[in-house]
Amino acid sequence: MHLIARIKAGLAARQSQDEMLISSLGAIIGITLVTWASYHLVGGSGLPYIVASMGAAAVLLYAAPHSPLTRPWSFIGGHLVSAVVGVSCALWVPDPFIAAGLAVGLAIFAMHQLNCLHPPGGAAALVAVIGGESIHSLGYLYVLMPVGLNVLILGAAVWLTRRVIAQRKKTKRFMPVADTHTGHDLSNPTPFSAEDLRSALQEMDTYIDVTIEDLQDIYVRATAVAHRRNLKDMNCRDMMTRAVISVEFGDHLQDAWQLMQQHHIKSLPVVNRVRRIIGIITLSDFTRAADNFPGETLEARLKTLIRPTPGISSDKPEVVGQLMTTSVTTLPEDAPLADALDIFATQGFSHIPILNDEQRLCGMLSRSDVAAFLHSPSSQA
Repeated sequence: MHLIARIKAGLAARQSQDEMLISSLGAIIGITLVTWASYHLVGGSGLPYIVASMGAAAVLLYAAPHSPLTRPWSFIGGHLVSAVVGVSCALWVPDPFIAAGLAVGLAIFAMHQLNCLHPPGGAAALVAVIGGESIHSLGYLYVLMPVGLNVLILGAAVWLTRRVIAQRKKTKRFMPVADTHTGHDLSNPTPFSAEDLRSALQEMDTYIDVTIEDLQDIYVRATAVAHRRNLKDMNCRDMMTRAVISVEFGDHLQDAWQLMQQHHIKSLPVVNRVRRIIGIITLSDFTRAADNFPGETLEARLKTLIRPTPGISSDKPEVVGQLMTTSVTTLPEDAPLADALDIFATQGFSHIPILNDEQRLCGMLSRSDVAAFLHSPSSQA
């Protein structure tokens, strides 16, 4: 019972239920088309042999998509090269038993030499010998039809299926944004490159059915889980800065810009007279608005934006309220710090305004402060 449970756990870890379902539907479509095409090419007598080999290929292609045995060249070359070997043995070796053995053995040798080893290729070679008169009559045409055509059909079905699965993974993938202001990165904490991972796998001298991108994604996700654990029971109030630099709706753009430059911050909360958040103004707001004005460099365009300039139309923004973003992501001061980590990681914000029970601004939480804490020795205890 323990062995069965472990086997089930191992299988469950390889593909999600959605991926299993999509793969199964792809196999249904692919094999259905292969069967239909093969029947019309070789009739019913040779059909079982041909379709059986493609069924084996489908299992490999869908169940072990990252294996060297299922690379495009392995799948295509393995079938076509083996089919050529099989037809040659059927034509030139009179004894069917010897021809069958030679077909498979030489096909394996050829696939090794051409780096396109694909187990169902052996079946393609064997069928050329034992497939009966309907297949023998095709001669070398057997390589193109039905083998080549079946490879094309099943390959197209697998390609479409993998595209669907890849798109679903892309929409669900945890891909936070790096904090370039500090040396700490909440988005991609991997201290190694994809090439480093490839080198490590080569040193292990073994095969793992996972892509380099998946390995990096696993590391990022595991690091995020560890970060949440290290945050323990901390709340936003435990790490927020209480002396918050803010601006009001009517403050001049030049004053807001000088505050950001002076204090080396990327955003300023915009509050009303009772310190309730009504917006936020960021570096991105400034640079985006500056692009609407003349100037060869960003610095020149920013100067035109924040300073009164003769000749510029009167609709040029003058105060913070004309430039700020009114949709602001905030957190209450008693919110778990892990909630802030998720926001920093997934939305790329550099700061999050923190509100008290009266919904007034009481602090500012910086992504760089959270990152520094997570990378400090004390957080690892």
